[in-house]
Amino acid sequence: MNGWRHTSIVVASFACTLATSFVAACAGNDDDNPAPEATENVVPEPDAGEPDSADGADGGDDACADGDCEFFPAECEPGALCPSGLFGPDPSTGADWRTSLHTIRARSATDAWLVGTIGMAAHFDGIEWKTVDVGTTESLRYVWLAGGGELTFGTLDRVFTRALGTGEDNPSPDGWAERGKVTPPSGASSYVTAAWGRTGSNAMWVATNTEVWRINADGTTLTPKTGVLTSTCKTLPCTWLRGLDGATPNVVWGVGETGTAIRITNADGESPTVQVMNALTWSTLSGVWAVSDTEAWAVGARGLVIHNVGATFGWQVAEVPTQEHLHAIAGSSSSDVWAVGDRGVVLHYDGATWSRIKVAGLARRRPELLSVWVPEPGKVWIGGQGVLLSLGGKR
Repeated sequence: MNGWRHTSIVVASFACTLATSFVAACAGNDDDNPAPEATENVVPEPDAGEPDSADGADGGDDACADGDCEFFPAECEPGALCPSGLFGPDPSTGADWRTSLHTIRARSATDAWLVGTIGMAAHFDGIEWKTVDVGTTESLRYVWLAGGGELTFGTLDRVFTRALGTGEDNPSPDGWAERGKVTPPSGASSYVTAAWGRTGSNAMWVATNTEVWRINADGTTLTPKTGVLTSTCKTLPCTWLRGLDGATPNVVWGVGETGTAIRITNADGESPTVQVMNALTWSTLSGVWAVSDTEAWAVGARGLVIHNVGATFGWQVAEVPTQEHLHAIAGSSSSDVWAVGDRGVVLHYDGATWSRIKVAGLARRRPELLSVWVPEPGKVWIGGQGVLLSLGGKR
């Protein structure tokens, strides 16, 4: 899991000065703290008899002591999420259960990619998920489906591409090649905290602990390009972002530590602009999904889900049936949104209400879920520690 670092960001007009209806979102929770500890989003140590979500191990006879068995049926059933073929029914078959799936992206329901720890990568061709050889055993955290090919990396010291022009010497058996190191335009920190590229575009946004910038893929080379200047991020909260997303080339939404929420406009231009928003929380926000240029959802620590309609007009805190840390969110429309998090928690929004979704076939495992992607209504993939899920187990 990512280390959730402490950052001192002073946000003018903080939520606790808002109307009383918002007080519970910030000061009403005794756990919320204007200076959250670095361990804010670390999974608490399991109590005796509970399943260990950190390694997916069985939790003993008292695995259902928390009363969650209704959400984890033994067999796949209609409306439930079920294992989707990449990992076997036991640790001896399929992908290694110790592998965590960090990011899933798809061009369509028949062309999807995922990446994870220990060099894990897999492709879905509409029939089945197959692991692919990227040419590394290093953990891969981000994948971008560019216009002509794919790009993935865990750190900027070793970036890998497939079908993205020249420079792909000595490719792996599956066509991936190391492209070497990519350095931010400022030459400053290369510690990546978030990265996202719109499917089919020629630019990927990268957030580090000092700035937000872009990698351009013009078909022959990978070129670092200025996004938001380091000098700007010294005064505005655009460092230590944990999630980036956008629905169009013009706007990128970003969320991060201590309740950071920004909106980058003119994102495809030469001089992008940062708009700072009040997320009504000091808690860490770990994922964001853009419905449009003016609507987005974000998730974070202790079951936090917030919704923004109207760009800078403000966020609203949603009521959800969990207090587990949530790591990722995605959807196909404003009435089909999915969020995932610790201890196998999956939530779905139907346009009116957030509800808990059943996850079948995991026995007593309660894995940490880290990624979700929804290529179309009724089709969802969810990845995490030793698990890849889909609705009804349909690949």
